[in-house]
Amino acid sequence: MRMRRAFPLPCTAILALVLLAAAAHLSALDVSDGKIRISLLEGTGRFTMACQNGSGVYVSLLATQDPRTSVLSVVYGNRIYRMGESSEFKETVEKVSGGARFVWRSTFLQVTETFTLIAPTGSTVSSGVRIDLSLRNLTDQEITAGARYLLDTYLGEPANVHFKTSTLAQVNRELTLTPGDKTAWWASPLANDKNQFGLQVMLGGPGITVPDRVVFANWKRLSDSSWAYDTSAARNFSLLPYSVNDSAVAQYYEARAIPRSCELIFTLVMGLVSPSGYTGLTGTAAAPAPAPAADFSTSVLQSLAQGRTASDDAQAATADLASVNAILGEIDARMGSSVSMSDEELALIETALKDLQARSGRFGTAPGG
Repeated sequence: MRMRRAFPLPCTAILALVLLAAAAHLSALDVSDGKIRISLLEGTGRFTMACQNGSGVYVSLLATQDPRTSVLSVVYGNRIYRMGESSEFKETVEKVSGGARFVWRSTFLQVTETFTLIAPTGSTVSSGVRIDLSLRNLTDQEITAGARYLLDTYLGEPANVHFKTSTLAQVNRELTLTPGDKTAWWASPLANDKNQFGLQVMLGGPGITVPDRVVFANWKRLSDSSWAYDTSAARNFSLLPYSVNDSAVAQYYEARAIPRSCELIFTLVMGLVSPSGYTGLTGTAAAPAPAPAADFSTSVLQSLAQGRTASDDAQAATADLASVNAILGEIDARMGSSVSMSDEELALIETALKDLQARSGRFGTAPGG
């Protein structure tokens, strides 16, 4: 629930129109299987997750009034980036085997968030999601990087039943969990639901990365803290007058060292509450996102091949233009980057330019003509 200071009516109307206009331009990549459905919201870096209840109706497991309230943050060195908001990262969204993924690429780091739909232990019906978060070092030296997931929950708020864990029947005040607490899962349950509908997030088990900290607190307090947040048992989930009875969870995967050209992977698992729980070994893993250099080489080679075999001038021109754009895009990405082009990449560019020049007469105008 969100409760903020009231605006005068004209301002409220204007804000509503702005939000509606922005929403109209958002597109989503939807993937579903069994009872679970996820949507990757392109251009925002956010995702939504819904599951069928006992009546077959999809109910969101996270707050969706404004999907931006759940967010992935990445710490690199001493800087923090919110995925989907930083201009230093270029975003792509794509379907993969068993799910979908975001890929964000900068000159120094590639962040890949892969969603795979999975079934709980002992079942064949999907009702959960495994999230594999990859942080790939694109520099020529060792770096440190980590991640924080801020998850905006809501199912238990109306009845003040915010959370429960494998060891606690109810959590209605701020709390921090660490690996030493040996908590298997936490859940955001729908109050008074006989089918025990709710969101369950696994904190350990086969194939799952144990978070360094799990923090239960008021959403605005967590959102306003760029990274670390110290809880107090004296505080509940309200922050008057801005938000009342408004809970959220932050899961921390603190920064680790990543050698040059290597990647670090964190695996999370969440879904519909299941007595048997979930593991990170369920489902078919998607192929990893390609390393930038390999992706660049592949796109250029494919475009060149399409240009050579095109049946007409229009198709050939389109393919050759794709080759040129791939080369220019890679050069632009490397400008100011500490990652220099390899001899193989330089040789590829030289070969591509010669190939393009040799075919330029096909379109009636040679370079310089």
